[in-house]
Amino acid sequence: MSIRYLYRVLPSSKRICSYWRCGTQILRNIAKTDDGRLWHYGCLQSAKDDRFHCLDCDSHQDSTEINVADFGEGPIFTCGNCGSTHVKIPSDFRYIPNKIGNL
Repeated sequence: MSIRYLYRVLPSSKRICSYWRCGTQILRNIAKTDDGRLWHYGCLQSAKDDRFHCLDCDSHQDSTEINVADFGEGPIFTCGNCGSTHVKIPSDFRYIPNKIGNL
């Protein structure tokens, strides 16, 4: 099924990428996952390449399965299975400050 109708139904201010490294408006190349989250197509492919490891339940997840919260001091990752914050982050992780807070 085509999801091009989302460009007409949702305004650009509501089309925000779900990837924790991106978070910008989606103007083209939209993708939608089974749980209803919107992504840039390239961000979705990159999110599937990220590997997280929960140290409590010993599960391996990608960025589409992990939960991310940002309270201004960098993202906090929680396991999608057990909710634990003891998650080993990818080796290429680097914190990029929020652009909006640095105006």
